[in-house]
Amino acid sequence: MFGYLSKAMDSMTREGVDALRAGVEDFKDDVSSGVMSLADSPSRVRSLLTRQMDDALARHDSHMVNQLLDNAMANHLMGPQAPSIIRSAAQQQAKRQLRDAIDSADSKRLKGALVAAKRLNATELPEFTEAIEKYKAIRKLPVGWDVNLMVLNREGARMVAQLQLDDPSVCARFQRLLDLTHRKVYTRDRMGQPVPERLRLLTVAAVTNDESWGNYAARREAIRREIDADISGYTRYDVDTMARSSDAESDAGESAESIALALADEDFASPLMQEVNEVFLFHGTSAANAEKIKTHDFRINLAGSNAGSLYGRGIYLAENCTKSDEYTSPLADGVRHLLVCRVALGRVHYTDAKEDADPRGCEDACLKGKYHSILGDRKKCRGTFREFVVFDEEQTYVNYILTYRREDP
Repeated sequence: MFGYLSKAMDSMTREGVDALRAGVEDFKDDVSSGVMSLADSPSRVRSLLTRQMDDALARHDSHMVNQLLDNAMANHLMGPQAPSIIRSAAQQQAKRQLRDAIDSADSKRLKGALVAAKRLNATELPEFTEAIEKYKAIRKLPVGWDVNLMVLNREGARMVAQLQLDDPSVCARFQRLLDLTHRKVYTRDRMGQPVPERLRLLTVAAVTNDESWGNYAARREAIRREIDADISGYTRYDVDTMARSSDAESDAGESAESIALALADEDFASPLMQEVNEVFLFHGTSAANAEKIKTHDFRINLAGSNAGSLYGRGIYLAENCTKSDEYTSPLADGVRHLLVCRVALGRVHYTDAKEDADPRGCEDACLKGKYHSILGDRKKCRGTFREFVVFDEEQTYVNYILTYRREDP
C-alpha cells in the first residue's frame, strides 16, 4: 500500500508535494473500494495519516492539513482515541478559525467556526467558550441559552436545542395556565368530539432555535419602529394567556398575567415587549408538525389546514387552550401537543363581524396595509373564541412545547 506514497517521500520538491497529494487520493480510493482488508485497513489508515500529518505540519501546508483532517473524520479518527498529532492539528485548526471569527465579530463566521470546532472535537478550547459568548451577544440571544448544547444538537443548518423542564414548580405553572385558559365551549371544528373537562399536562420543553429567534427579534423590532413612527390605529389588547385573575381565581394560585411574566423572565426566554403587543398564545398541532415547526419555523401552508382559513391564509393562534386543542392530533397513547408561542401582534386589525369575514380583505389589511395581525372576535359575535392571525412567519417564535392528555367528561 505504501508504494503509492514512495514517490512523494523521495523529495520535497513541488513535484514531490503534488505526488504526495496524488498518493493520498489513490489511497483514499483504495480504502473506499475495499482493496485493503477489513482486518488491517484501520491501523494502516491510522499510520498513514499520522505520517502524512507530521509531514504537512512540518511544511506548514494548511491545505494538506485540512485535507488530512477531513480524511481523519471520514475514517472515525477524530476525538480522544485519535493519534495525538491528529488531535493537536485539529485543535490548532479550530483555535485559529475560532480566533479569526471572534476578531471579525461576524455572526455567520462565528457560527461556522463553532460548528467546525464541534466536528474537529475541539469544543474544550477556551476560544470555543469565548466564541459562544460573542455569538450570543451579537445575536442578542436570551442570557440562559446553552449555545454549546445548540451546537452539539445542530440540525441541518440550524443550531437548535429542546430542553426538558422537569422542575415541578415550572410544570405546575404551565398546568395552572392551561386551567386558567380552559373554556368549555363547543365549536364545529371539534367535528363531534366532546370538549374535554381538562387538559392534563405531561411534559414541558423549552425551544432554543438560533435562526428562528434572530428572525423573530428582527421582525419584532421592525414592528416597534413602524408603530413608533405612526401610532394611529394602535391599541393594546389583553389576552387570556396574560389576564389578571378574579378574586376567586387569585385565591387558587397565580394569575395568567403573573405566569406569563414569569415564563418570559426564565433564562430561556426574554421579557415581553408590550409596545408591540407581544403575547403568549397557543397553537395546536400534531407531534410530527410540532417537531417540524420547532426546527424549521411555521409554514403558512401548514397553519389552518385542519380548519379552513376564515380570516385568510395565515398562522392561527388562540388565547384559550381548548380552542387550540381542537386542532391537535393524538399519538396512539392519546398524547397531544400544544405550542406556546411568543407572538408580536403589533397593530391589530379587529373584526367582530357576525357573518363570515372577508379573508382576502384580512390578508390585505396586513400584507398591503398598516396592520400586523387580525383579531377575529368570535367570542363576541358567536359566543365561541377569539382568534389571532398573523401572515408573517417571523412574527411567531415557538418558545415551549407542551404534551398533554385530554381528561374527557
